[in-house]
Amino acid sequence: MKINPTILVLATEYSPNIVGGLGRHVSDIVAEGNRKGLKFIVVTTSSNENESYTFEDGIHVYRLVPLQLHPRTFIDYILNVNFRLIQFVLYELKLSFDIIHVHDWLTGIAGVELKTEIGKPLLATIHSTENGRMNRKTHYSNRIHSFETSLIEASDNIIVCSHYMENILIKEFNCTKDKLTIIPNGIIPKSYLPPLHYKLPFSNSPYLLGMGRLVKEKGFQYLLKAFSIFHKQFPEFRLIIAGEGPFHEELVQLAYGLHIDKYVSFTGFVQEEKRNLLLHHCEMLVVPSLYEPFGIIALEGMVAAKPTVSFQIGGLAELLNDGRGILVNDTTSSSLADTMCDYFSEPQKYNEIVQKGFYAANTIYNLSFLIEETVLLYKKLMK
Repeated sequence: MKINPTILVLATEYSPNIVGGLGRHVSDIVAEGNRKGLKFIVVTTSSNENESYTFEDGIHVYRLVPLQLHPRTFIDYILNVNFRLIQFVLYELKLSFDIIHVHDWLTGIAGVELKTEIGKPLLATIHSTENGRMNRKTHYSNRIHSFETSLIEASDNIIVCSHYMENILIKEFNCTKDKLTIIPNGIIPKSYLPPLHYKLPFSNSPYLLGMGRLVKEKGFQYLLKAFSIFHKQFPEFRLIIAGEGPFHEELVQLAYGLHIDKYVSFTGFVQEEKRNLLLHHCEMLVVPSLYEPFGIIALEGMVAAKPTVSFQIGGLAELLNDGRGILVNDTTSSSLADTMCDYFSEPQKYNEIVQKGFYAANTIYNLSFLIEETVLLYKKLMK
């Protein structure tokens, strides 16, 4: 048996085509695993209408175009992506592999079919569930739930990022605990070093920072309302919200309606250098998510040695527990505003929290250590 297995990774996002946390996680796992001697074949989506192949630092990367370029719905798009993945792996890929690793239902459809066809072990990382993310059941979410169920049933093992997600899969999908492996999301600390030369935002104005996809479940509407309260006591502060998404215009209108639009900036999606700049010069990172299986953005605040605030929900409650961050018990804008005001009234009393968060991000959640657990799981699946 080979000491180091070759992993076929199927993912809708891969560097540099990163939209959210899933893409960053996949890219970092592959990079760290590669440094540990694992072999990877990454099959992902193309960012344009052309397919391509590259061999990057020993990693095979295929970027494919879905069979139908302009589908009617998102589910149709994902189905087309998976059909192309299946077609490519079965009939065009000339490289051999030992394990199929998929991420969420987005590529799970292909993973299930490929396991059936070629009999390779199937590993799934479940980053989130549709019913949890939407917090309501619809025909649309029920259909995705059926894809998730098929993936969970077919997988030989499933990685989840938190005890919160473990409980969700046990309760909602009747998944057995012995099929689940908890491996927290991690970061590569050196990727978050501040840039040496970059213009500071707003000259020297202090600012709070929020980052993430602009969708309702990320809770930026709560942050805007909290900032409107906070700003009355601390008028010198500004708020930066970095990210893009379908909720953007509603958030802009909300800021206008709250009369704080002059003090709030929406940057859109930011690349790594500007992200690091914003992190290292902010006074606080606020993660107002209403649903978060883990919360990798909170880790980014911790590794930048910034006070990181979130509601006490989901994986964030685990990540920021034990004095590593500031948790808000009540999921309300007023409670969030009170917590922010309390911090800036006496910031020195939170020094230990910031230090603990920084230490945890560099040790417990350092991907160079966490990757060892993934390597062991790969080798276990080979047996």
